[in-house]
Amino acid sequence: SNWFAHRSREPVPGCRVSICGQSPVQRLLFPALGLLLGGFLLWLLFRSTDWSAIGDAMRRIDWAWLAAAQIMLFVSYPARVQRFTYIVRATDPVSYRALFSATQIGFLANFTLPGRAGEVIRALALSRISQIRFSKTIAFVALDRVTDLIGLIAVIAVSVLAFRPQQDVVIPADTFGTSGAIVFGADEIRIGAIGTGVVLVLVLSMLTLLYFQRKRVLGVVDALLGRVSRRLADAATRVLGVFAEGLAVFDSPGDMLRAIGWSFVTWGLGMLSMTWVIESFGIVYPWYTPFVVQAILVVFIAAPNTPGFIGQFHVPLVLGLLLTVPDVGTHTAKAFAIVYHAIQLPPVFILGIACLLGERMNLFQLRSEGETLAREPDRA
Repeated sequence: SNWFAHRSREPVPGCRVSICGQSPVQRLLFPALGLLLGGFLLWLLFRSTDWSAIGDAMRRIDWAWLAAAQIMLFVSYPARVQRFTYIVRATDPVSYRALFSATQIGFLANFTLPGRAGEVIRALALSRISQIRFSKTIAFVALDRVTDLIGLIAVIAVSVLAFRPQQDVVIPADTFGTSGAIVFGADEIRIGAIGTGVVLVLVLSMLTLLYFQRKRVLGVVDALLGRVSRRLADAATRVLGVFAEGLAVFDSPGDMLRAIGWSFVTWGLGMLSMTWVIESFGIVYPWYTPFVVQAILVVFIAAPNTPGFIGQFHVPLVLGLLLTVPDVGTHTAKAFAIVYHAIQLPPVFILGIACLLGERMNLFQLRSEGETLAREPDRA
């Protein structure tokens, strides 16, 4: 039987179901754009590739390191859900199983559906399973993203502070099939690092102000963006409002600190998995390599996703590895990108499909309902 079309439960009371959350043109356009972007990135990266050299690099893999990396990825998912428990338990008693199922269904959606539908679908799945209002579960998910962001900021901060090349970094021409090598100047990298640090400070400042001065921040954003576009102002204040509502969940500083602590654990497990994949290829690398690679990867996948993050995942992995380990060789870097992307798939699909079937949910129906409720959360 088709696991996507598995019989679904009735919608949560009060949730309005839409047959189609987007216009027919949009429903075709977003997947098409994702396929085009993924195809272009794959073509750009592999158009001048010697596949026999990639095969040679893969034959040298130490499978013990790779197996350990795969296990660590599986372990990172329960850790991610443990972080979520400290967010939800502040206001509602929800079982770990319900949180785990909703989270894995959301990850499955992010890998298979266009438009970053996973977070809305996670909130809707949690609403169905736990019988909590969707407007509340979307706030839980928003806060989970905030705590996840704090862990990410730590990763980026380490990469910015540690990666300080003293000379220009050269990306060989055969990496992307260009006519000449791509050169990143040492001064340009330092300026980029400083700019990144400023952005991180601004993000943390915004989150702090949202927690302590919600109305004032929303008022300022609405006034400033309203001069440019009323629609943009409404969209921005709505998104920030959801984050602010999520932050307001934490009456207990202890739960907030525990959630942040588990965010560090989750990111640490992911970084350890990446480190062990690098080790499996026998690459000699500076200790900060996984941090830099992860930071570049996050920038690339922050954009609307390609199906399965194809191409969008591979390019930053190759770029990050060559930036920090210039003598690694382009074919080894590409082999690393292929393998590291491949080991992401088993936990996402095995756990996601199991949870989808276990909860008797239909992924496409969740998407349709989620699109409607995301636009009209007050109806949830």
